[in-house]
Amino acid sequence: MYRVIMAPTEGSDAERGAISVAAKLAQRFDADLHLVRVLVPPIITEAVPQIPPLKLTRQALAYDRLRRPHKLEALATEVRAGGCIRVITALQEGNLTQTLRDYAAEINADLIVMSSHSRGGLKRIDLGSVTDFLIRNTHIPVLVVKPDVSFIDEASDNTARRIVVPLDGSPMAEQILREVVALASLLNATVTVLHVLTPQTYSQKRIVQPGLPWWDADIAGADAYLSGPADYMTKNGIAATKEVILNENVPGAILDYATRVRANLIAIATNGIGGIRRFVFGTVADEVTRKSPVSLLVFHPNVETTTTNMNSASESAAVKGG
Repeated sequence: MYRVIMAPTEGSDAERGAISVAAKLAQRFDADLHLVRVLVPPIITEAVPQIPPLKLTRQALAYDRLRRPHKLEALATEVRAGGCIRVITALQEGNLTQTLRDYAAEINADLIVMSSHSRGGLKRIDLGSVTDFLIRNTHIPVLVVKPDVSFIDEASDNTARRIVVPLDGSPMAEQILREVVALASLLNATVTVLHVLTPQTYSQKRIVQPGLPWWDADIAGADAYLSGPADYMTKNGIAATKEVILNENVPGAILDYATRVRANLIAIATNGIGGIRRFVFGTVADEVTRKSPVSLLVFHPNVETTTTNMNSASESAAVKGG
């Protein structure tokens, strides 16, 4: 499924886990791995006596231009030494986030792999904000790698792995299912499709627990709805389970469940809308991405494709129930 994988890098040790995951995925999918670094003009925060800021900026850029290609090629050599991997390096210049977005489009990347937070380079850039930008401004799945990357280690191939996929009942959220199939197959993982029910009626708000009459219909409807995505996984050779949770805090419930079942990965779709215009599930995806202790696969589907593509995962799986 993945033929072109992009891994942005600033050369910091914090990125090692993400680079390792990207390399292993490239090897197993026989994909091209693009290691890309963006040369960003430094921000001068303090005046240097007797040196004009413009001159200092030019000197820093000139030094960076000489140093970074060698470091990038050294990283590529190290990655190639780990296996038969086609590694392409790219040193770009410009605005960090926009340049990465444009480069991903240029190479037709199928997957972007990066750490959640990484600091390096002249500006000490927070790569978490870069991750957020790429999720919102591309329609390419982004694998956000947290510190524990054992989920992809070959030594763990005989251990049980689990991917948790939160769904909110919308076709947009279900677009993540097709992206999950490839990783679940590769990891030999069980997929749990999860739906969090929040209290709507007065009775539900008073007592949030299953087994009570005022929850029966909603729980049955949610369970029937999850049968479609679960069947889709099963038809693609993936072991799947369903889980309905009652909770007022949707992102908290997702994270608690993932922790409880020791999930290796959370896969979630977002509408990619930022600021005060974020829809409910976009906000949930934001919070899950920020707070998750495990790695995530985050996908911002193309809205036009979601609403017009009659071959979507949700439609080919089953009709939703309630």
